[in-house]
Amino acid sequence: MALLDITDLRVEIAGPGAARLALVDGLSLTLERGQSLGLVGESGCGKSMTALAAMGLLPPGLRARGRLTLDGEDLVTASEPRLCGLRGRRLAMIFQEPMTALNPVRTIGSQVAEGPRRHLGLTRRQARAHARAVLDRVGLDPGRFPPGLYPHQLSGGQRQRVVIAIAVACGPELLIADEPTTALDVATQALILDLINDLVAERTMALLMISHDLGVIAETAPRLAVMYAGRVVESGPTARVLAAPRHPYTRGLMGAIPRGRGAPGAPLAAIPGVVPAPDRRPSGCAFADRCPRADAACATTPALRPDTSDQAVACHHPHERPDPTGSVAP
Repeated sequence: MALLDITDLRVEIAGPGAARLALVDGLSLTLERGQSLGLVGESGCGKSMTALAAMGLLPPGLRARGRLTLDGEDLVTASEPRLCGLRGRRLAMIFQEPMTALNPVRTIGSQVAEGPRRHLGLTRRQARAHARAVLDRVGLDPGRFPPGLYPHQLSGGQRQRVVIAIAVACGPELLIADEPTTALDVATQALILDLINDLVAERTMALLMISHDLGVIAETAPRLAVMYAGRVVESGPTARVLAAPRHPYTRGLMGAIPRGRGAPGAPLAAIPGVVPAPDRRPSGCAFADRCPRADAACATTPALRPDTSDQAVACHHPHERPDPTGSVAP
């Protein structure tokens, strides 16, 4: 049994009249114990909504439908008290902006110690000692960064280390990281990614890494799923998908990566258009109006099906190859 099993997940918001609009539209994926999976796509594709649905933290007005289980337990129908018992203990999340994830009027030590006191039954003194050990493990030596500091006294990278410490303090089985390095400089980003990889390996956690950055996914997740307009459009081993992307959207994302070649100041390749809002998604393939390969067949919605060994794609033209620059061929 997979640790995380998502089948036909829909995250919906009220639309005109009695209509319900899908922010996540029929998402299916699985994550085994000790496995790392990357979820990639532009803003508005439904990545963060998938994470919030798994955590039971959807904003008011949104609802989840479908099957979303943790070790066989349904998280969609679980009560709030049950979810409170699971969050932090069995599944945890690293949020992308540490300054909003941390409580500004509480010390970093008290915030890390809160989970172990609640979930592990530690005394106040034991929890404080545990917090110091976890902060030390994530690179915040208590001698230089005492637990009595407040978030505003730390840099962005140091605050993100505190957020990671809170997430792993109780040894969760599933760790969800939602754009954990977006607000950090490149050097700090590399250190944070190394830290997350080390912690996942040490504690045999499953990792769901969410990012718009294919480079981040390549460094952290052996497998990836590409989301577009609420659906997975391509999935498989990360190295294989990045070396031979089958879906035009994946090729477009690859073409937009700076590669250090070409004339100075030359513009990056870009995918025309934007991700359609839930109330403006076309019938059939949602990517059709941005795709140079679109034709009459794209008026029907392609199913996600195996294309090559261990690689799947939702496209009517999966065997069209990109041009030598890595961008979508016309």
